[in-house]
Parts: sequence; C-alpha cells; structure tokens
Amino acid sequence: MSGRRPVVIYGNGQVAELALARLRESDEFDVVGFTVDRAFVGAGVLHGLEVLPFDSVCSRWPPAGHDMFVAIGPARVNRLRAQRCADAKALGYRLISVVSPSARVASGVVLGENCTVGDGCIVLPYAMIGNDVHLGTACVIGHHACIGDHAFLAISVTLAGSVTVEPYAVLGAGVTVRDRVTVGQSACLGAGVVLAGNALPNGVYAAPEPLLLPIASDRLPGMR
Repeated sequence: MSGRRPVVIYGNGQVAELALARLRESDEFDVVGFTVDRAFVGAGVLHGLEVLPFDSVCSRWPPAGHDMFVAIGPARVNRLRAQRCADAKALGYRLISVVSPSARVASGVVLGENCTVGDGCIVLPYAMIGNDVHLGTACVIGHHACIGDHAFLAISVTLAGSVTVEPYAVLGAGVTVRDRVTVGQSACLGAGVVLAGNALPNGVYAAPEPLLLPIASDRLPGMR
C-alpha cells in the first residue's frame, strides 16, 4: 500500500460498499475505514474495516493525513450527502472523486470533488460535472452537457448534447434527456422517463406504467 493516499469513506450502506470496491481497484488510494453518524455505527465493522462515529473520526484518522469520500445516495433529494460533504470539509478533509477504471472520460472534462463515475460510463468532450455528482454504471453524458452540484444520476442515464442538469436533481435508472433540455433544480425523474422538454424545479416525473396484456407468457409466439 506504500505511496497510496489513505481514504475514509463516509457511509456504511450499499453506496459505500460500491465505493470501497472501486477504490480497492485504484493505485492511488487505500481505504482505511468507514465513518457514519454515531447512531448508525452498528457492529462497527464493514468488510473487515472499522466503522467509527463521525464525531470521533479526526482522532483516529486525522484530516492532515487522510482524505474522505462521502458515499450516500439521493436521500432528502441529495441534501444529506451535500451536508456531509460540507461537514467533512469543515473538519479539514480533502474530498476525492472515484472514477471507475472502465469509465471513459474525455480529456479536458471538468470534474468536481466527491464525484462518482461508475463502471462503463462515457463522458464526452466539453462536458462539465460539478461537485458531489453521482454517475451510476453505464451513464452516457453528451458533449457540452453541464451537471450541477449534488446531482444524482442512477444506472444507464443518457444525456444528449448540451443538456443542463441543475443542482440536486435526481435522475432514475434508464432516464433519457433530449439535447438542449434543462432538468430543473431538485427535479426527480423516475426510472425510464424520456424527457423531451424542460423539467420544472422540484418537479416529479414518472414514465408510463407497463401494460399487462391478457395473455400468459407461455402462449406468446416463439415461447411455446
């Protein structure tokens, strides 16, 4: 582990586990443990690493020698993750970003702190990604797209060229956004939404429900 920068992960849920898996593939960072609010420490161990209360993390892993990554999902429309990022920085921690080795990020793309770029993501030239942005597995970010701070894009989201995603927006699995469209601040787009026009700030959008057909699957042509 010599030469790797020690990192503490804030969180102990599935998002934190994914961050651990990706960071363990890195030649740059070494995860030394986890931290969460005291009420959520639980057993105090996760994947063989210690889980410490956030109010005592500095004494065990001081910010002078450790970085931090805040690994929380879109709870409270991303406000919880944003607040913990601010708390970590107030203690003096540097926030790192986690980019999967299998992601393709074009040269010159602006990437903020505490960002996740998941497996198989493609980020095209001239895109701008703010601070604390989560890009789930297999997202495609079009050219000149701009994603604001604290946004969360789930698995397989596709943004066409020149899309603007404003801060705190949440885009569910499989969302597609047409070119030059704006997703308003704190808007929530449900799984499978195809957005052809601007989404209102704080707006909630859902895709059509699947249609149950009056036939059993074993009666379908080709299934017999």
